[in-house]
Amino acid sequence: MGGVFSAVYNTEASIFGNPAGLTVVEANNVSAAFSVQNLDYESLPIDNGTEQGTGPQVITAAQLNEKVSFRLSPSMQYSRAIGKFGVAFGYFYDLDNRGSTMRVDKTTAVYIVDERKFIADTNTILKYDLYRESIPVLSIGYAVKPDLAVGIRLKYRQQTYKKGVITRPVELTAVHDPDVNRNDATKLLPAIMNNLDIGKTIEDYKNGLGSVDEVEADSSGRGLDFDFGIQTKLYDKGNVCLGFMLDHLIQRKVAFAQPSEIRIGLGAIPLEWLNAGVDFRKSLSKKGLEMNLGWEAHYEWQKGFSGGVIFRNGFSRESSENNLSLGIGLRLGGSVWEYALVKMLDSSPISKANHLLSSTTRF
Repeated sequence: MGGVFSAVYNTEASIFGNPAGLTVVEANNVSAAFSVQNLDYESLPIDNGTEQGTGPQVITAAQLNEKVSFRLSPSMQYSRAIGKFGVAFGYFYDLDNRGSTMRVDKTTAVYIVDERKFIADTNTILKYDLYRESIPVLSIGYAVKPDLAVGIRLKYRQQTYKKGVITRPVELTAVHDPDVNRNDATKLLPAIMNNLDIGKTIEDYKNGLGSVDEVEADSSGRGLDFDFGIQTKLYDKGNVCLGFMLDHLIQRKVAFAQPSEIRIGLGAIPLEWLNAGVDFRKSLSKKGLEMNLGWEAHYEWQKGFSGGVIFRNGFSRESSENNLSLGIGLRLGGSVWEYALVKMLDSSPISKANHLLSSTTRF
């Protein structure tokens, strides 16, 4: 629904939306979700190589030069209402590989005649740009009155960010017997192959022998974050609700703090099968106003078995980017399976969009 949640009557979704909505959760809800975003794999150009120094070794063109980026975000959550209270707890994980590259240089071979020694060198070069965050979450809602609820959400955020270049050599060596005729390739080549110390090479590579790690960034932090929300019903006709959220109020010792944000929204159920909402967001550290709007239509049946289908659509403008979202869901009994797509309105490929799969079981 385009990221609308502050006033939408969305019950179990309140663990990541407005925690005030937890007071109307039905029964017990267990959910699992997995999203993938910014998935991109490409082969980079392979240069023609350059000679370095005056020695016998020459660094030539790469055998492999690949780039991969992705963002993976799995989560699990549980929610239920107890009297005037609603409670939810869950765990979220975010792994963002921001464009790592792997390069394998072509092999340079040297044969030292006096020592009867063959040496083959290859460098593997990994450029990494990696961010990860894990967040245990606890949310509590309380119904102050039948038409007014408040909620809080506590998050313990654990963050790590690393960026740099790791260069790791792969060196194969072989020393052959003195009785091998070095002028006869049919004798010399098998002697070299038979004496290659491959086991040692693999062990040295695994242990990082001779590797160099040029660190550009290495930071981490962990600490509490806090959100506060309110939901109140304005009109019974159409189930019109007003929502208010304060996000990221305290971020003690968090390495990469998010700007505190105010969110105000309206939600409505004009028809039994239709939900709609709009949110307006204002960051306390940025200029401009951001917006989310969306709708959801659903159809349910009880003939033969309990089931239903859900269709969603939304639009958002966040950080000067326009995003279109589409979603579909299927309910069978107490279980719901859903898919959502969030795509920037630009020429980027569909693989770089956010694809979300989720499943919820109610019991």
